[in-house]
Amino acid sequence: MRLSLLALLVSAASLLAQKVAYVNMETVFNAYYKTISENIRFEEERQNFFTGMEVLKSEFENTRREFLDAVNKARNDLLGEEAQREAGQKAQALQARLEQKQDEIARYQQQAREEIGERQQKTTGRLLQELQADLEKFAAEQGYELVYEVSGRTLNQVPVLLVYPKDKEITEAMIKRVNAGHEKEKAEAEEKLEKMRKALEAKEKQDAPVAQ
Repeated sequence: MRLSLLALLVSAASLLAQKVAYVNMETVFNAYYKTISENIRFEEERQNFFTGMEVLKSEFENTRREFLDAVNKARNDLLGEEAQREAGQKAQALQARLEQKQDEIARYQQQAREEIGERQQKTTGRLLQELQADLEKFAAEQGYELVYEVSGRTLNQVPVLLVYPKDKEITEAMIKRVNAGHEKEKAEAEEKLEKMRKALEAKEKQDAPVAQ
């Protein structure tokens, strides 16, 4: 029993002697100048997606108006049987085209989501690998034997680490390190990204239907 207690004490002393740090890698990732640059590219892709969607919706709306006009003419007895018959045939053709346009819009949305999502996933993985490698170098330079990641959350969105010594957190030091020499580039990218997002937000509000 004494040997077991001694072993526990030695183990506890060993853990206490280790140099430990804490880092919020989510914060570091979001503040990384390369992340911001990649976000600009993804924002451009999203804007291109909305532009393409507007074109498709415009085509659909034009076809819908033609279809309704043809339906009205097909029901107008004043036009005569021949004109009504031609209008009815046109309405059938336009109805088929409307269905095709709906399918085209659905495929476009699905494909765009999948492509953008896949690129974001790959890019995130690559940038996280870079940051992980830089963190390992930083830990070795500073003599940290253990570095705990503090941004993780449980399924209930509760932080995994509820309490930890904030004076041992190295998040800001890591942000400064990974952006060293790129401060101007980072600031310019942040400004550009903010303008792009505000412009897109304003456009979405402008295009939103007005409640009656």
